[in-house]
Amino acid sequence: MIRWGKTKRGKVRWRCSVCAKTGIKTRSDRSQKNTERLFEKWLLTTETLSRLEQKNGHGSNTLTRRFSSFWLLPVISNYFGKGRIIIVDGIRIGPDESILIAIDGDGLPIAWIRCIRETSFSWSQLFAEVKKQGVTQPVCIVSDAQKGLLLALKWSFGLIPHQRCMTHVVRLAHAWLTRHPQTTAGIELRLLVSSLYDIKTKDEAILFKEKFSQWLTEHADFLKEKSLSPDMKRWWYTHKKLRWVKTLIARSLPDLFTFLDLPKVPRTTNGLEGGINSPIKALIRHHRGMSTSHKRTLAFRFLRARQKRNTNTKC
Repeated sequence: MIRWGKTKRGKVRWRCSVCAKTGIKTRSDRSQKNTERLFEKWLLTTETLSRLEQKNGHGSNTLTRRFSSFWLLPVISNYFGKGRIIIVDGIRIGPDESILIAIDGDGLPIAWIRCIRETSFSWSQLFAEVKKQGVTQPVCIVSDAQKGLLLALKWSFGLIPHQRCMTHVVRLAHAWLTRHPQTTAGIELRLLVSSLYDIKTKDEAILFKEKFSQWLTEHADFLKEKSLSPDMKRWWYTHKKLRWVKTLIARSLPDLFTFLDLPKVPRTTNGLEGGINSPIKALIRHHRGMSTSHKRTLAFRFLRARQKRNTNTKC
């Protein structure tokens, strides 16, 4: 082999003195890494195959064929933070598949798993993965307080502090109360729920609890009112949705103000929903038409890429 000039990209071209064929020297491992890097650039950004084709000189069919080997490669979590605070939530990627995700207080992904439904078993699997990453004694966990999650949390970490996501409580309460309640009790309760975001101190939290208790006393008889069902066969509560909001707040109160006792604990799961779930959903919409398995690969690689980007982040 003798040197035979350079290619348009500046690489040394070699020529065989026997067969007169020319080419460049390649390393299979480096070529594989470069192709995988190109695959993630396409998968995790708004880059399109047509633009990659123009920049790299390969046809879209060639790129698709080369990318095919990366869809089934395992994506393993490699967490280096301390995980003092854990925020957990799930994201639906298909009719029969969800991804459960755990991040730390700085938004660094800790662990993730796929599941069919959000059950106590699937949440316990996520917490087992969290422990494998070295997070065994978190200070607090922030979640939407799904029943199976709370049960798995007790199995996995015992009685550790739990912060109920305030956004979930406010959003659900507003949906049930509607924007313009038609009763005095509903108007007062909506105003009370809307004041949750303004609570910054323990005294304000105590005042909220007192106002809620006062509201319960004032409207106790109103909430007990019953009427006949449309089929005229049974009695049921007239103000069902108002009672739902009452129950929602009453059950949330024990864990709603944990953030006031523990510094740096967020009061919502917005760091996960807005910082992780939303970008994943946006990428899925950008690559619309993907199968569920490809969506799973996209989500897993996004989480792993976020870990690499924030390797030095500490929680």
